[in-house]
Parts: sequence; structure tokens; C-alpha cells
Amino acid sequence: QFFLNGKPMDPHTSIFQAVFQENNAFVNADDPQNSQGGPSVWDKVHTLTYKKRSPSSDESRGGQSLSSQAESQIVDVKDLVRDSVARTCGGESAKDLDEEIVGVLNLINVLIWIQGEHARVYDSSDRGFVFLKGVQQEDLVSYRLTSKVMRQLQDLLIICGKCLPSWVSSIVENYPFILPFDLRRQYFHLTSLGVAHAIQHLLQQIPNGDSLRQELRDVRLVRNRRQKVRIHRERLLESACKVMDLYGKSQASLEIEYFGEVGTGLGPTLEFYTLLSSELQKRGLGIWLTKKAEPAEPTAPTTGGPAAEDVPMDSGEADGLIFGDMDSLAAKPSEEASPKPAASLSEGPGAEQQAPKPASALNFVDPLGDGLFPVPKKEVGKEELGYFKLLGTAFAKALLDGRLLDVSLSTAFWRRALGHNLGIYDLVCVDSQMSKSLVKLYEAAHSGDPSTMDGMPIEDLGLYFTLPGHDAYELCANGGDTLVTGANLSRFVDSVLDAYFGSGTEKQFAKFKEGFEGVFPLKTLAIFKMDEIDTLICGQTEKWTVEMLSECLKFDHGYTASSPYIKQFLHILADFSAEEQRQFLKFVTGAPRLPPGGLSALNPRLTIVRKNFSSARDSSGNTPRSESMHTPMNDLVLENYDLPSVMTCANYVKLPPYTSQAVMKEKLMYAMRESNSFDLS
Repeated sequence: QFFLNGKPMDPHTSIFQAVFQENNAFVNADDPQNSQGGPSVWDKVHTLTYKKRSPSSDESRGGQSLSSQAESQIVDVKDLVRDSVARTCGGESAKDLDEEIVGVLNLINVLIWIQGEHARVYDSSDRGFVFLKGVQQEDLVSYRLTSKVMRQLQDLLIICGKCLPSWVSSIVENYPFILPFDLRRQYFHLTSLGVAHAIQHLLQQIPNGDSLRQELRDVRLVRNRRQKVRIHRERLLESACKVMDLYGKSQASLEIEYFGEVGTGLGPTLEFYTLLSSELQKRGLGIWLTKKAEPAEPTAPTTGGPAAEDVPMDSGEADGLIFGDMDSLAAKPSEEASPKPAASLSEGPGAEQQAPKPASALNFVDPLGDGLFPVPKKEVGKEELGYFKLLGTAFAKALLDGRLLDVSLSTAFWRRALGHNLGIYDLVCVDSQMSKSLVKLYEAAHSGDPSTMDGMPIEDLGLYFTLPGHDAYELCANGGDTLVTGANLSRFVDSVLDAYFGSGTEKQFAKFKEGFEGVFPLKTLAIFKMDEIDTLICGQTEKWTVEMLSECLKFDHGYTASSPYIKQFLHILADFSAEEQRQFLKFVTGAPRLPPGGLSALNPRLTIVRKNFSSARDSSGNTPRSESMHTPMNDLVLENYDLPSVMTCANYVKLPPYTSQAVMKEKLMYAMRESNSFDLS
């Protein structure tokens, strides 16, 4: 434990910051000349002493930290509103701000919460409800405060010394949504991941060629440490568990290479996170809620409707009650029990089956809500818990190293992980079909006559105290034999919610938090909305246009923006579907999505260069002959034999000058589909 002038220091405080706090001094980035204290602080002698901390005090401190961390609870709708509004109002840390300002900020916070979260306290099927109609999130952003906070974050001395004024932290942490997402992301990178990461983040924002960038590099404020690891592509999930256990908590950037491949650097590393994302979303793991796998073989349209459990419930079918058969793969197909009779929707005439998904897609989960959510289980195996710890570590490590994952978690997942209270309407994010059924039961339980629903006795629904879709999960002792009645309907609804948001997923979330917080505190993400967290970790997609592409891309070594081949290439990219865009990005960068900020934020900048033909001649330099080729063969036709190649570590595309746009697209699509390793190009 360290002491400054005899007073104990906060273990999270730098010596520079402690000296300034001791003398009530501060650095003013807006006006350095008016910084309180200034050089006079260093005219004094500051005595620094230390002693060995006893293990018992460490344990007690750690216990206090864990116990003080907010835990998610299941609450009623009215309590959710009260608790959430109370949470949005600044706490003790807001005491640094003027009372009048705090009052205004609290009001704005409440308005922002109601605008964004009203679906959680009103029936989500009530689409007619609009709060603050015509008011967008951007309209509630304070650009004057944004400018002031940005000035503080641009001062390298403040960042290195951890001397941000207390009002900055009060504003960002208590009233984050009056500041734009980009500023909050900047604050997160500069204050939550360590000084070394903060300096690297600032260096990356200085343009190449800038004298300041070179000066800072020459001073070597921080060493960019790297940890290279070589893994087997065929055993990626097993290797990832070992890699994250060994190096996940390290501040050194993780770089991945593959045995038998020559690729190294950023590209293989980004692909590692992409492949890991796919491995963690396989049905065979049995850890996520997922829709039933559809048959791979195409089936002819039928005149009758599909089975009840496959019918999506829209607003026109809201009068019915349906609990879907949730194929969690928690048990083998032969072990699945037949559900007890329950009320269901009638089959409608004229329904057509949707086109079947590719066989490869059937290997991966298809979420029941807006993202992945754990399967509720009474007992969770050690291996399954290991996957959740791996996921947490991988998420935090990807954020620390500036990588992207392709795993979209449910909004309810992040709410629970961050300790937010959850209610009945949060279930729609987990399972939209289950939510509509349970909301009807919830409303019946809280009506004047809980013994009936829409005139039907609750007993006639044929529901038992088992989790719908999971008959092995009993909600109480002998739940499989306990019929749901009007007298116990409220307890049934509460038990189902507890299975999803309480005891049924408690161990999975505990392991996820353990893995994440082994790298840095999860609570630092609380300044973001749930969808912003997804963007922060998984990146974003965007619709490309020719004009936008010409501004964001760089053309070099034989190509310019006016080159006819470049114009063809840009039109091809602009016409890509969402899936083709994902394939292209994975081919070029190693990740299927763009970083926050889109294509313009890609670093290094995506560069297109001319690739002269090479593969059109054999090893002896002879020109190959083919009946389908033009004769005499010229260089222009020979270009059609080459494929585009990339340097993923530099976001570099080598594009041959093909004879037509059709040929260019054919070759590009083939290269995108068949690229599955890193070799010399």
C-alpha cells in the first residue's frame, strides 16, 4: 500500500494524479495558463512511502468489491420504471456539478430513458404508442458539453496522468446519453483500458506523416507489446480456450498464426476472432436458445398451414396462446419429451413454407429473439460453463486489442450482465413467441379474474409447472404433475421469468462475467446503450454507394479514381447484397463487419492496386492454349486468368484489369468463396 505525505493512496490513482489531488490542483485543457496549482505544485517535497499489504485486507477489499456490484433482479413493471428512473439520475459522483445543472440533466436522462425504453413497460404489441414524437436521440445531445469534454480528452498529459477533472467523469458516467456515441467511445478507450492502450489509441488517430505522430513515436511513451501464438485451424475452439486462459488477461496484443500457413499479423488475427465467433454459435454446443432446424431439402408449398409450433405469432394472431417448441439441443432428439396438451393457434389455409436454408446454416443457432441468450438449465456442465467464460474473455480481449467479433448477443443478455433489472416485457428480446404467450398469462394473472383468460378457464390451457419447450426443467417440486390454475398462475409466470432471468441462467452469466472482468471491469460498458455495445464489439454494416466508396477507398500503383477498372469495381461493390458484403470484408480484412464508424474508419485505409498478370504463363514462361480463349492471345485476355488477391494486414486489394465488369465480378466472387487460408500472393 502506498502513502503520499502520510495519507493512503487509492490503488487506482497514479502518483501524478495523487499529487495534484493532494494540492487541490488540476490541469485545464481549455486554458492551460489557468490551471490551478500549475508548476508551483512541484516546488514542494512530496514524500512517498509504502508498506506490504496484508493478505486479509486484500481479501476483504475484494469481497467488498464483489458485494457492492449491482446484480440484476426480476421486478414488476412499476418497480422497473421507478428503479430505472432512479438509476438514470446522477448518484454521489454527480455532487461535483451545480445543483441546477444536475436537475436539468436528470430530467433529460429521464426523457431519454422513457423514449428508448417505453416498450419495456408497455405491451410491445402496442405499436401506436410514441413518446416525444418527432424528437430524435440526437436532439437531446449537448454539443457545448461535448466540445468541452472532447478538449479534456485531447490532452495527452491529462490522459497519461489520469488527471481528468472530476466533472468530466460525472457527466460521462451519470449522463452518458447527452453525449454522442463517438465521444463516449473515445472516453472508454482513454480511461478504461489502461494508459498504454490510451496512448496507442491516441497515436492511431494522428494522421500518417504528421510531425506530432513521429515525435511521440520517437519518445517511445509506450511499447506496443505483442504476443504471437500459433494454433491449429482444425482445432480452433480447443486452441482458443487455451490461448484465452494463458494470454487473455495480458496487456500485450494477441496475434494469431496458423500451422502450415505463412500469413501473419492483423489479417489472421481478425479471422481467428471471426472463426471463433462461428464456433461459439454452433448448435452442437447446446448453450443457446434457438429455433428448430428446418429441413435442408426443398419442400413443395402446401395448402395446409405448418404445425403450431412453427407458426410465427403476429399482431393478427394475438388472440391465441402458443408456446413454441424451443429446440435448445439440450438433449438428444430421442430424449425429447412430448409436450403436454396446450392451447394453440389454428392452422390457416393457403400458407406457404419458406425457402429452406442452406445445409451449412443448419449447423448454427437461429436466435428466438434479437440475439443469443443462454438456454435455461438446472444443471450446467463444466464444459458449457467454460464456453461462457471463453466468450467473456474473448469479448474483453477483442475490445482491448481493437478486434471485432461476429457474435450478436440479445439485448436482455447485456442488460442482465450489466446488472439492470428485468421485467416481463424484456422477454421479447429473448423469445418473441414465448413473450406474447407469457404476457397474456401475466395480464390474466393481474386482472380482476385470474381464473380465466379470454373467457377460457386457465386449467383448460393444459399448462404444467415445467418450462415451456423444456419439459425436463421443472419450475417447482413435481412440476410435471402440477397443473397451472388461476390460483397459482402468477407464481407460474414468475417461475418462468426466473428460469430465463434468474436461477436458470445464473451460472452462465457468472462465468461470462468472470471471463470478461479478468481483462477489465464490465461496468465500464454502462455508458453505452445495448445496441451500442453490440456495435462496439461486433462492428457495423452499412449500405455502400459508388460515391461513398470513391471517397473512402485509396487507389494506387497503376490505378486512380478515374480508371475504368476502378469504376467497374466500385459498381460491383455497390451492388453487393448484405451477405456478399460480409464475404468481401472477410476476404479483405479477415472480419465480416466494419469497425464503428464504417468504411471510413477502417485502419489502414482500404487500398486498391493494379495486379499485373502472372498465372497466365506456366513455369517455363509458355502461354497456355485453350479452345475457349481468344487467339492470338494478348495481355488483356491473359488478365482474365488471374484472381484478385489481398494483404489482410494492410487492407490491400490487388485487382487485375479484367476485360469486362462481368468477368471481374466472377473472379472476385470466386476468390471470396474459396479463400480459406493465408498464403503468399
